[in-house]
Amino acid sequence: MADGRFASFMELLERSPGLNLLRGAGRFTVFAPTDAGVTTIPATLRAGFTAVPGGSSASAGDAGSLSALVNLHIVDGVHPLSSFTAPSTLLRSRNGTGLKVERTPQDTLHVTLADDVGPGVGGINRPSAATILMPVVMAANGIILPIDVALLK
Repeated sequence: MADGRFASFMELLERSPGLNLLRGAGRFTVFAPTDAGVTTIPATLRAGFTAVPGGSSASAGDAGSLSALVNLHIVDGVHPLSSFTAPSTLLRSRNGTGLKVERTPQDTLHVTLADDVGPGVGGINRPSAATILMPVVMAANGIILPIDVALLK
């Protein structure tokens, strides 16, 4: 993610198994929150995530929550903007949660949680939608769709 908008999300990826997944075989779509989007994660959760790798202050719950958060933003397969022509498209994240991508009458794309399947990050649900921002970033094995807020459940 050489694009400078994702330094905070990259840090979360590096602290989880998510980065190795993305570097491995496979093609992926990443709904990547921008740096401003990562700040929408409650401060107490972010503090627990930053202590995860090898730090004595991190609990197993923090590592599990971090993995759940990162995997909530990753979908198998490449889904460019042109694939979202229907008013609503359902995708399945790597942690099992359904993600609904909806096209508004203004031609904006919003991402919301479609169900409660898969692990969460501590019972926090974000009822508002994340908006897909421009420009998208093509990667060697997929696509990065920038979003304005982190997805939480």
